[in-house]
Amino acid sequence: MLFSWSRLPLYPLPNIFGLILIMAGYVVHLGYAHNAFKKQGVRAHHNPAGVNKLVTCGIYSRIRHPGYLGLILIYFGLALVFGIAWMLVPASTFTVLTYLTAIKEERFLLEHFGREYEEYRSRVPWRFIPKVI
Repeated sequence: MLFSWSRLPLYPLPNIFGLILIMAGYVVHLGYAHNAFKKQGVRAHHNPAGVNKLVTCGIYSRIRHPGYLGLILIYFGLALVFGIAWMLVPASTFTVLTYLTAIKEERFLLEHFGREYEEYRSRVPWRFIPKVI
């Protein structure tokens, strides 16, 4: 059966690794939220048109989309914690959708900040994971 409740191999190692991914995702997401809210305010975060300052410090000095990275780590962490092989399918789907959202957001930021964002992209070439993607 394709969608059976079969456990991932090497139980409980995937569960432990999943918990580590969830915690790492939470920490990365908190770093993103701290920098974004501290520099722009919650209102600007929820209203992209109200964004008036490009945040490039803290975790943003290493990767351009730390909030999305945090979510991706949490997606896969949850799939591993549940320990059910088919849960990797929605985690992968959410990851692709998150990646596409990041691309769309970068278009907006390029329009909104122009050269400043181009320079930032050249200084920080990694969307999610330094030296990987």
